[in-house]
Amino acid sequence: MFGMRLPRVISTLYLTARLFNIVSETKSSWGSPVRDLDIETKVREYRALTVTDKRPPVFGSVWQEIAVIIILTLGMALPPANQGSMQIAVPQIGESFGISGGNLSWTISAFTLTSGAFVLLMAALADNIGRKRMLLISYIWFSVWCLASAFVKNHIVFDIMRGLQGLSGAVSPPAAVGIIGATYIPGKRKNKAMAAIAAGAPLGFIVGITCGGICTQFLSWRSILYFSAIQYTFLAGLGWFLVPNDPAMNWIRMREKLIAIDYLGALLATSGLVLLVFGLTESSVTKDGWRTPYVIVLFVVGIIVIGLFVFWESKAKYPLMPLYIWRYPGVALCMIIIACGFMNFLGVVSYYMVLFFQDVRGASAILTTAYLIPQAVSGILVNVLVAYTLHIIPGRIFMVIAMTAFVISALLWALQPISLTYWAMAFPAICLSVLGADISFNVANMHILSAVPAELQSSASGILNTVKQIAVSIGLAASSTIVKTAADKSPNEGVTRLYDSYRAAFWFAVGVSGIGLLGSLFLKVGTQGSKRKDNANDTPQDTENIENTETTDNPEIPENPEISEKNEGAR
Repeated sequence: MFGMRLPRVISTLYLTARLFNIVSETKSSWGSPVRDLDIETKVREYRALTVTDKRPPVFGSVWQEIAVIIILTLGMALPPANQGSMQIAVPQIGESFGISGGNLSWTISAFTLTSGAFVLLMAALADNIGRKRMLLISYIWFSVWCLASAFVKNHIVFDIMRGLQGLSGAVSPPAAVGIIGATYIPGKRKNKAMAAIAAGAPLGFIVGITCGGICTQFLSWRSILYFSAIQYTFLAGLGWFLVPNDPAMNWIRMREKLIAIDYLGALLATSGLVLLVFGLTESSVTKDGWRTPYVIVLFVVGIIVIGLFVFWESKAKYPLMPLYIWRYPGVALCMIIIACGFMNFLGVVSYYMVLFFQDVRGASAILTTAYLIPQAVSGILVNVLVAYTLHIIPGRIFMVIAMTAFVISALLWALQPISLTYWAMAFPAICLSVLGADISFNVANMHILSAVPAELQSSASGILNTVKQIAVSIGLAASSTIVKTAADKSPNEGVTRLYDSYRAAFWFAVGVSGIGLLGSLFLKVGTQGSKRKDNANDTPQDTENIENTETTDNPEIPENPEISEKNEGAR
């Protein structure tokens, strides 16, 4: 069946991309011909630089640059903003559909699962047929399914449409990051642009919770979906005119690129991740939990399929996830640390703190929103600090601070009494959680994109977002199982029983972030965007381990012939 549908899928993607290409070839961002030789010359001169703080010549003015960064930041914010806006409405959604527990967690998990499972394929498409094209497609796709799901009355159909929305979350972050990574040269200007993009993840969640709380309290939880559809339709229109165009591509070239994509790898990765997370989530839904035969089968088969995916990627000519990316200095450890941090932040703490306020303390949706506003303010301040100090403070120091913040935040939630005032423990815990998220994602994003070649920018970002989204899905599934088990064992009833079960989830978050903190102590990441004073060529500086940035001189990372081949061939 997959083989029969593959040509149709390729043809559809090809025709869609061709449509974007035809229109994009007619006008540039401000209406001037794209084939402007003067602009092309300036771009070549700009790319020849090693470190610079100049504005990229593809932007006609600083106002266009700012507008594009806002559009791309909202692309990065799409998955967490959607999660935050729906998370604040979880109790109301449960009442509307008459569901609870593990079934209710699928309203969040369905989106994060498809986002994580398909992000490698979508990142490869962005690298091959154009990042702007894929970004705009993702905005329109998201708007369509948000609008459709707003009218659904059945929770199973709603969860399926949530999964379809998640496909847009698989496209927009790697495409947005890839555009920034390929447009800017290392320097303070790039640090600021990347800090703004990275802020989209944690701040998007907070803005989503704020807007979701207002809609839920004064309108309906379904109005969240209406406003999301309107917002991203508008952004797609702006992006069409303002975001720099993808390189022009003829029919033959585009067809070659689409055919060369690793569809078998995409099938294995998607199947394995879906089976794994579905098995984890179902363990908290079924009566017998892990004693249910099909739960164990799903979990084991998922692990086996993921193992087959890794094996296939080592043999594929144009792999979806080039395994040599993991051999760049610090990349693998950064991925592990980010997985631990965001499993804590979005997979456990952010989900259960909303339920803690509403189910345990009886707060309304709008009051819960007010409780979380300091998180947005803290996130903005942290991102400004990081943007102006990444070239001064080594990344390892930043990462240790971030993971320590995660641990302390989860500890405060785990130790918090039911009736304690908000300002004593909840307020600092909320501020610390976003501090950890903002700093860790900034450092990991900058380091990983600086470590890989330009043609792998979206793929590297896709791998990072895959790790993050799957960590969130696993965190939600595992914590649901922990909460169910703790509730069954609690001798208390009512609100106190809920409190005991939520505390168990927070202790799980403490353990996960503790592993990340331990890993951050061994991370070797220096400053980003600075210059070596002793180098006449002004090459980028990594004060922690200079030689790690020079992969061609590192005997542990051999030259990979596939990179140069991809430049000439399908990738």
